[in-house]
Amino acid sequence: MRAIEPAELVALTSVALGLPPSGAMHGVLKPALRRGSYLLAPCSSADLIRFVSDPLGGTQNIRDAVELALEDLIAYGDILEMRKIVGDEWDVPAVILRPASPAFVLRSPHEAIILGVAGDFPSALPDDLAKLVNDDGPVRTLNRPDDQELGAHLRSLGLSELKEGAWLRLPAVASAKDYVDTLRARLTVAPFCAPIIDGLEILGPEKSSRFYKGRWRSPLATDSGMFVARRPQAYGFKLWSVVDLEMGKARRLIDLSPTDSFERGCDSAWRLQAAIDATRDSPQEFDVLDEGALTHFDFHCPLPSFAERRLALVGSKSPANNGLFRYSMPTAMQKAEIALLQSTLWMQPNREGARR
Repeated sequence: MRAIEPAELVALTSVALGLPPSGAMHGVLKPALRRGSYLLAPCSSADLIRFVSDPLGGTQNIRDAVELALEDLIAYGDILEMRKIVGDEWDVPAVILRPASPAFVLRSPHEAIILGVAGDFPSALPDDLAKLVNDDGPVRTLNRPDDQELGAHLRSLGLSELKEGAWLRLPAVASAKDYVDTLRARLTVAPFCAPIIDGLEILGPEKSSRFYKGRWRSPLATDSGMFVARRPQAYGFKLWSVVDLEMGKARRLIDLSPTDSFERGCDSAWRLQAAIDATRDSPQEFDVLDEGALTHFDFHCPLPSFAERRLALVGSKSPANNGLFRYSMPTAMQKAEIALLQSTLWMQPNREGARR
């Protein structure tokens, strides 16, 4: 018996997943999560995270990396987060994960985003195409400049084509006030709840939206009104909610669970917070930096999955020095994307912030 070094463990995991041997941890997380979702479904996010992270060492850093990778897979549609359905086992949690079927979304006649889980196989594509897939970013992309009929080719291989609108699931356009009023109306008719809720956190209004993580805190005696909230649960990610507080004590609460359109609870919460900020005359901002043929958007708050998917169609995602993440796109695309963020999330571009 001998101890296995972390790099060797990752390499062995790569081979087990049908991937080239690699010592890079980030390269195995998403393939392992896809395989795990097929083997465990229906399952909770906590079970899937544990299934992948424990064999890799199970440290908190590894669990955090696995959780971030899972969030990407759910946001873009490789794995579906949904409510349990009739026929699921009695002990299945209320919100479950299932693998999506192999599919694709065309970015151009010769480039596609590859989605879904191919059962026990690393890819639904034959080897000659699988080796052309770029898996470095949040989504897998297949680019064949010499194939102007890529969509027909992929359909012939059994992959389903998702039209852009079906994949994006853009919400109906509404004013920030109307969106807030809709949630407030739902909250008003909700039953009363316990005044003290263990682990409850709210997004406080006193800090700038440029400091998203710093806005989360416990309720204070000075808090009254409607707040986006979250709280821990025994299995899976934290529960996203809307809570009505009176002097820091909860009066009513509704959970934001996945809808029939697969909108996640966090998607609803992040959109609601954007609307609340806008109605307070402090709309969320994103920094815009032009660099010749490329434009970069730096974001300081998480985006609902419909916005992430839309930006993934036209650009690429990367870490941001002064924000949560960056999307880079051809400069010619920026006008349409700014308009979408303004109409659906009431956000405002900030061309000065990027130069700080």
